[in-house]
Amino acid sequence: MKVLAAALLLLCACRLRAAVVRREAVEAAPTAPEAAPAVEDFVSRYFPMLSVFTKELPQKLQAEEAYFDRANKQLAPLAQELRSNIVNLFSSMLELGKGEGQP
Repeated sequence: MKVLAAALLLLCACRLRAAVVRREAVEAAPTAPEAAPAVEDFVSRYFPMLSVFTKELPQKLQAEEAYFDRANKQLAPLAQELRSNIVNLFSSMLELGKGEGQP
């Protein structure tokens, strides 16, 4: 889950960076030195959001892990009962098939 969140964050950052570069290339193609301030502006705008997100991320992940643990504890008995019912159903079907095959 943590790897997925990190990959999503990296993907979003790269996508935003590509959009900024593409927009700058269309607006001012021959002037390359002006691109550096735009990158600094991009970093200065999104770095505070990124730091807040990374501070909140462990809390959110702990909440999700607690939710999954609670759900697992609640659903484990149901899954076990379902498994035993399915095994009993198939064994009953096998016994019924064996009984019909005999004269």
